[in-house]
Amino acid sequence: MGSIDLITHKEENNNNVILKDHHGDVSAKSKHRAFKEKTFVVRESLLTTEFRNGNMKIVYNCFTAVFLLFFLRALVDDIFVHKMPLHHTWLIWWNFEKFFSTMAVWTGMFVSTLGVYYAYQHWSTIPSKNTDLASNLPFVSVYLTYLVAFFYFPLKFLYESDLNCACSFIITCETTRIAMKVHSFIRENWDRAMTRKSGGMIDAWPTMEQFLYYQFCPSFIYRDSYPRTEKRNMKQAGLYFLECLAIIEFVNLTYTQWVFPWLHVQDYTKLNLSTIALSLFTGIIPGIICLITLFYGLLHCWLNCFSEMMQFADRQFYLNWWNSSNMAEYYRNWNLVVHDWLYAYVFRDLAAYIPGRKGQKTAQMAVFFLSAVFHEYWFGVAFRCFYPVMFVLYFIFGGIFFAVSRLITNRSAWNTALWFNLLIGTGMFIAFYGQEWYARRGHCAPYSNAVVDLLFPRHWNCQAPKP
Repeated sequence: MGSIDLITHKEENNNNVILKDHHGDVSAKSKHRAFKEKTFVVRESLLTTEFRNGNMKIVYNCFTAVFLLFFLRALVDDIFVHKMPLHHTWLIWWNFEKFFSTMAVWTGMFVSTLGVYYAYQHWSTIPSKNTDLASNLPFVSVYLTYLVAFFYFPLKFLYESDLNCACSFIITCETTRIAMKVHSFIRENWDRAMTRKSGGMIDAWPTMEQFLYYQFCPSFIYRDSYPRTEKRNMKQAGLYFLECLAIIEFVNLTYTQWVFPWLHVQDYTKLNLSTIALSLFTGIIPGIICLITLFYGLLHCWLNCFSEMMQFADRQFYLNWWNSSNMAEYYRNWNLVVHDWLYAYVFRDLAAYIPGRKGQKTAQMAVFFLSAVFHEYWFGVAFRCFYPVMFVLYFIFGGIFFAVSRLITNRSAWNTALWFNLLIGTGMFIAFYGQEWYARRGHCAPYSNAVVDLLFPRHWNCQAPKP
């Protein structure tokens, strides 16, 4: 999700301004710190500019050629082997088998945020002499209870309905996204609510129209207004949406042609340490294809699609992470949308309340930990196993690489190390999660102890299931 560095100067790339004295009750040491405050300006996504200039078009063309070759190979196999056109799309249909019931639950999740809006608005009108946090613990308790319920009930539906991977990701990722949106709305309007409760005058409370726009615009930081484009380009939005569908097909082709034939027929009872380690390298090619295509599909096409529909003008959702000069820059540039939220509501708060360098280090550690936990939550729930590959990659290896990267001064050497790390990481993800997925679906018997079976991968010590 992101990594944070304390910034004590103005950053033109991210168009942030600096705020001092972030909270009135912080210590004297903290008051001398400078913190960024997110500002929104009109700007295009980096790849939009690069495609127009022709600098990245060759990469796009190469991936398009690979996609066409994959699709041609699948078409030949469908027609001549399976005697059924588009047979290879079985994985897509399997993943989205319960899409409509999933979206019904998503609708309920979204509607619940309207209750938060009205409850927060009403609570802000209740007079109170004390506006400090301690005096408002009942409201905070109710808010935290809402968040717990907001995560619990969709997750309950997910397991009871036995959703497949894609629909599971919709539930877990959307609970996270909407919760982040709600938290930003609460936080950004807290001072306004306190002023209102104490009898002071405020310009205006956010309208429902502003709240709804924020819920769907591609930003996790609430503002009453955002820079807007002059007109809505629905044709361009449609093209972005078609590219998103093409990305789903690309990932499907990669799995059905590279991953499924390899993992489905593997004899898991004969796996040993060397076989498992070598499988990591087999997973590198499909892994890096999925990483790059999903980055392009989600952070470029999907977010730009919503930007076009909503006339949202600030489209800097990422920067050139592929050419980063250190690990902090890579994590920051990979996903600026999430980075802004982590900086504003995790790093900045902790660094403000804990004095000195200790606060900065604690805040950085909290960001790494939170990112790792939620990545593991998304993938662990989708694949129905506790196999903390994502947690290890983000929190342990990512933390180590973050520290080591500061010692690498040669930009070319660092960039090589970055891509080495990405390739190994994607290979681990494909191989280890894939093997455990099939091990738990009829290839390996469960451990006799239920807790051990939950916490330990079956393919590490696979025993053939009893007939």
